[in-house]
This record gives sequence, C-alpha cells and structure tokens, in this order.
Amino acid sequence: MMTDFSESYANKLLGGIMRFSHEHEPWAVCKVPLSLRDSGRMQEVVDFATTWKADAIIGQFHNNDNVNAFLERGIITLAQDFEQRFPNLINISGDYLLSGEMAADYFIEKGVRCFAFYGIRGMVWSEERLEGFSNRIRERLPEAQFSARMKTGPQEVWWYDTASLTEWLSGLPKPVAILGCDDNIAYQIIEAVSQMDRPDVRIPDDILVMGVDNDASVCQLCSPQLTSINQDVEQAGYQVAAFIEELMAFPADERRLHYRDIVVRPTYITTRQSTDAFIHQNPYVSKIMYYVNENLQNRIKVESLVDQVPMSRRMLETMFARETGISLYQYIIRARVNRMKDLINAGHSPLQAADVLGTEYKIIARNFKNLTGMTPAEYAKKQSNSQ
Repeated sequence: MMTDFSESYANKLLGGIMRFSHEHEPWAVCKVPLSLRDSGRMQEVVDFATTWKADAIIGQFHNNDNVNAFLERGIITLAQDFEQRFPNLINISGDYLLSGEMAADYFIEKGVRCFAFYGIRGMVWSEERLEGFSNRIRERLPEAQFSARMKTGPQEVWWYDTASLTEWLSGLPKPVAILGCDDNIAYQIIEAVSQMDRPDVRIPDDILVMGVDNDASVCQLCSPQLTSINQDVEQAGYQVAAFIEELMAFPADERRLHYRDIVVRPTYITTRQSTDAFIHQNPYVSKIMYYVNENLQNRIKVESLVDQVPMSRRMLETMFARETGISLYQYIIRARVNRMKDLINAGHSPLQAADVLGTEYKIIARNFKNLTGMTPAEYAKKQSNSQ
C-alpha cells in the first residue's frame, strides 16, 4: 500500500484488509511511503513491486502518474481517491454526494438557515461533498444563504491561510453552519475562529462546524471538539481484499472485464461540541428546539413548551410549523429518533436506547421505521456490519 498512514482513513482501510487476511490465507502487506511518489520516484515503486512479486498495489496516485506500469506487469492496481477517479483502474471511492446531503439534513434539523462549505478545488471527494451539501440545502431551503470557499489544490491541503480564512468567516452571516470537506480542513476553521479575537463570534453559538472521516486524533484535538461524519472505511478495506482475491482467479488479461469500484459509505454523524447548539433566526424556535433536545428522556407535553415562550399554544404551534416546515409533534418524534440513532451508534442496544430515552420500545420503534425505513434492530445490525 502506498498511502498516508498518518491518516485514520488509511489505517482503517488497512485494518479491513488485514481482517480479511486473518480470516483467510494470510497476506504479506508492505507499506510504501508517499515520499517516493512525491519525489518523482514512482518507477522505484514499480520496480520494487515487480521484484517483490506483488499481486496488487493500493495507492494514493496523482492522475498523471504512470499507473499503467503496474498493469503492464500484471499487478492489480487500486486507486484510493486522491484527486480524481481513474477511468482505467479500480477506484476506492466514496458516496461523497450522500455525505454532503447528510450534513445538510443534520444542520437543517438544528434550525440553521445560513450555510457554508470549505474545501479543496480539484479533489473529487471535496467537490462532490460540496455538490451534495449545496443541492440538498437548495432542495429543502430554497431561500437559504450559501457560501463556498475552496483552496486552489492539493498543495494547499495543510496550508493555514489564517488571514483570508478569518476574513471570510467574519463576513459570513451568523449563525452559520460550515461543512469542511474533511476533518483536517474543519480543524483549520476552528483554529481560525480561535484566532479571530472576536467575543461575538463563537463556536457553536455563531458558527457550527462539521468535518468528515471522524478521525478521533483530529476531532478530539480541536477545541471545541469536532463533530464529524463517520464512514465504513474498514468494511471497504475488507471488500477491497475480497475483490483482489476474486480478481486473482482470472488471467491478467481478463481482469479488466470484472472491474468495479469499491464504494466507502458514510454511516452516521458523531456529534461533539462544535455543533452542540440549536439555532434558528427566530429565537423562540431556537428555545423550543433546545428545550426539546435537553428533555428527550422525559415525556414532553405541549403545555411545557408553551411555558418556554410568551405566546399561546395555538400561536406557538402555528409559528413553529411556519418557521420549520414541520409540526411540534413531528419535531419531537424526529429528535427522539435521531437521539436513538446516536445511542445505537455509541454501542447501546435498541432496547437500552429506548430505556435511556424513557419511552416504550414499541412506540419509538414504529416511529423509527416510519422515518428511516428500518427498525431499530435493523439499523443496529447495519451499523455493526459497517464497522
């Protein structure tokens, strides 16, 4: 494997490959540093793989790298998405549109009406997450404000352009929800806000931030800690290994006929402090959202919600439906189902999750299926299989 093993993504991918190896005939895996690629020494990698009699190579390749040199030697070649997908290779890609859509739905449920995206131009995983994020927002909230800022290319991934980034952040309407194309980019947003020296701009009260990959070493290093989208990378690694073994059963000149991409699926969002707020331009809606989510373990009556705002029950129900597009009752159900998903993702069984929420399992299971299309048990099994 030729990839960046300082990243959680690459290590999870390798973990899935080794899990397959342990369950089947043991594999020999060699880790090749990216410095060989970046120093223009790809031919050394080709020569080494040939001498070592490698059956397959997985790498973060530039699109102008001579990857055909591996294919010409009968080496199965898989490209871990780095810039753009390869038309002639097996791509370890992702459902990037879906991860963008998940982020949009998450922020919209929190009452946000202003959105932004910070990414990298020329990277398929960044550009498609932007597409999914922006399209879902326009679909659900045509009137929403949206802004996007893109670094110019891969050479700027680790460059902290603090001055212009803080200028952009300062000019965004507040409150605003920002999706970073990955955890490292989202981390840069949080760092930039900490250097703005503006007490009127805080995370998460004024700026909500989310990343992608759920790399604990990055997400927990942030202050506040970073909310992120989890992906089933290890399961994809397992699928990669199984596919390599499948292809090895065919002669080298027939393998291309059986090519298919391996897709890494986004699974769930791990909520941390960077999005721990319920925001709406209408302060009464924000207050109701906050109250609901702080009291999900209790039986929430409309009367208790009326006590939170200076208006009648009819006025509250009318105002909330007008501002959010759903009724108070529907919002409470959605909040409970989302919390149950969080509990299951954290390791609770469906029955334990229902108990934590203080609700009858049969009732929440019915609501869960109506909203997600699956029972809590089916959801738990799906999440378990993706780990």
